[in-house]
Amino acid sequence: MSIKKHPMTSALPHKLLAQVLAQFGYAIENCKITLLGNGLINNTYLVQTLDNSFVLQHINQQVFNAPRQVTDNADLISAHLKIKSDNKSYPLTPIYQLRSIDNKNHVKVQGQYWRSLHYIPQCYTLESITSVEQASLVARAFAQFTAALSDFNSEELAEIIAHFHNLSIRIKQFQQALASAEDTRLAAAQTSIAFIQSQQTFIDSIAEITKNLPLRVTHNDTKINNLLFSKATNQPVAVIDLDTCMPGYVMHDFGDMVRSCCPSIAEDSAELDNMSINFEILTALTNAYIEGFNGSLSEIERRSLIFGIKLMPFMLSIRFLTDFLNGDRYFKTTYASHNLVRAKNQLQLYRLFCQQEALLTNIVLSAPTSNT
Repeated sequence: MSIKKHPMTSALPHKLLAQVLAQFGYAIENCKITLLGNGLINNTYLVQTLDNSFVLQHINQQVFNAPRQVTDNADLISAHLKIKSDNKSYPLTPIYQLRSIDNKNHVKVQGQYWRSLHYIPQCYTLESITSVEQASLVARAFAQFTAALSDFNSEELAEIIAHFHNLSIRIKQFQQALASAEDTRLAAAQTSIAFIQSQQTFIDSIAEITKNLPLRVTHNDTKINNLLFSKATNQPVAVIDLDTCMPGYVMHDFGDMVRSCCPSIAEDSAELDNMSINFEILTALTNAYIEGFNGSLSEIERRSLIFGIKLMPFMLSIRFLTDFLNGDRYFKTTYASHNLVRAKNQLQLYRLFCQQEALLTNIVLSAPTSNT
């Protein structure tokens, strides 16, 4: 007996999906397909059959121009985490990729790359933190993820997006966008452009501390919605979306987590006067993140977290603004000035963090080193 097609299925690229599913051994008429999540980069679907459920994902080649490296990296990381999970040194569930009928971790249909992923049922994601307890769970889970990969040889991983969190490169890309942008977009963004150009002292400070930081395998997209929670226990189950896992610095992961969890408004909100920072949440994130490494963070890494809190909204504002100036080629947008609104939002968050640097320093440096 086949499953009746979900109404959403008719709105999807039916013929293309049928070809993709066939390469994973499924007939589309036996599948119920729904859009899953709200990611800005890849299109992701939940596929349900009478026997099982799995995730089907189209890899955005405008963002990931070497999609096979994305899937190969994910296999390596998942295999390492499975070993840690099996010997009880990693408390979360590794997400793994399923194989095609040709035993590959991806398929290519009509020039587009797709993959299938293990689906964990009875889970949910969060778009925002609503309690100190949630904040602690989130931060500890992401720290445990990075700590579990501390003995993984990062040289085995391909660099999926070159210089992903390299501020100096992002500045160069921003300058290139300035040189080629349409006059109307330049005029609309002038205030934000001028502010970014006034922050050279901060830019120099990031270059200086980066010289002394050890490379780790980091997630590089530690937004709250990249963590699955159990519906039964409300505890973290799995870190998801390993697309940008590659060598990096803990200040990037921590800063991005703070950036996504602590503001009072969403990152694409234009109501900047209503933005504030929840310092109770920030303190909980900091304590749990540092504890999650169980004493393995170096002193320079701990201090770098202060820089990371400011760096990530600043750098993301540059990325949003660069994309706006380039005609919105990278991030999904729903209206003409969407990326500009996002850029202004993140610049405001950066300003608020800079105004509270003394408090940030105290929170980070007074956090417990381990939970033992």
